[in-house]
Amino acid sequence: MNTEGKIGLHLHWDGSRITSASITPRALPAIDALLCGKQPSQALQIIPAVFSLCGKAQAAAAAAALDAAQSGGVPAVPPRRERLVLMEALQELLWRFLLDLPRLAGLPPDVQCLASLRRRFAALAAPGIDDAGWRRQLHEIESEAGSALLGSGMAALRESIDEQALLAVLAKANTVTGASLLRCHQPSIPGASCTATLMPPVHAEHVQAVLLPALADDPDFALLPHWNGQCMETGSLARMQDHPLIDALLRDAGPSPFARLIARLYEIPQLFADLLAETPSRQRWVQGLSPAPGIGVGWVQNARGLLLHHVALDSQGAISAYRIVAPTEWNFHPAGPCAQGLTGCAAASQDEARACAEWLVQALDPCVSHQIEVDHA
Repeated sequence: MNTEGKIGLHLHWDGSRITSASITPRALPAIDALLCGKQPSQALQIIPAVFSLCGKAQAAAAAAALDAAQSGGVPAVPPRRERLVLMEALQELLWRFLLDLPRLAGLPPDVQCLASLRRRFAALAAPGIDDAGWRRQLHEIESEAGSALLGSGMAALRESIDEQALLAVLAKANTVTGASLLRCHQPSIPGASCTATLMPPVHAEHVQAVLLPALADDPDFALLPHWNGQCMETGSLARMQDHPLIDALLRDAGPSPFARLIARLYEIPQLFADLLAETPSRQRWVQGLSPAPGIGVGWVQNARGLLLHHVALDSQGAISAYRIVAPTEWNFHPAGPCAQGLTGCAAASQDEARACAEWLVQALDPCVSHQIEVDHA
């Protein structure tokens, strides 16, 4: 039985491999019932309180959708809103590498360093810092994060032109992140036989031509999202798939837990660069549009992938409908990358089958807890 708010994974194991994996989606928050009849200003206060995890991304998606619905056009995204979303994504990625991944690898987490970085990010998010001071502090945070992750700093990643060079950097790092990633690279952590497609960059034309029609026609779209009927994987691996090293890992071994985690690692310096750049080198993370009068959609990338908010306003300007499509439902779709990636994985015992699932779940990173059951098929 799936506990409310949790993702349920049921693994069928035949004594040597996982023959199939069933996923019970989590129960979604009743956001439509909560917001219907409310004014947009009220919704902007309620949503960050309901979604404490990735609250900045949720607030940004809501603001973009509501601004678009009220203005009837493409909303202007304040630079500070984009900055807060990128900084939140950095903190989420660092949390996984310094806390969750070491615990999964049986190593002591770097709690002290994570706490220091979070304090520094909180100070950086406070209003009133001049641009020069903000940039100086961000450079200092980048240096501290690089030392915590790789010992020698983020520059080591730029010098890792192939998998062997990367493994040498991880071995030399003498950090819990380096040791955890080397543990993930061991043969006992299997690659995935996943065939789910990596989501492309999400442009306005995709939202209008693909996502909004599906959202309108399929009442279960928020729970079981699809891209023209196809399961998609969203998140760091999708965003970083064109990076030469990530592309090589995908060609050599497919979308393994190791490839997904390395994509997350390589996205960290990219996020710092995006924050410091005068002109973003990638597509902006916070966007919105209005496809029709009184209708607004906002979409935001966060650490876990694509987050979409869709809102309809009545003639009085109050909310008449509200839907959210979160990254969790893309990556943990019953026919998506998690279920596909586990099916066929070699496992000599039920404990090993469970460990395979834990590594893949960590690599895909749901924003809610999960429970795993293994039965001998």
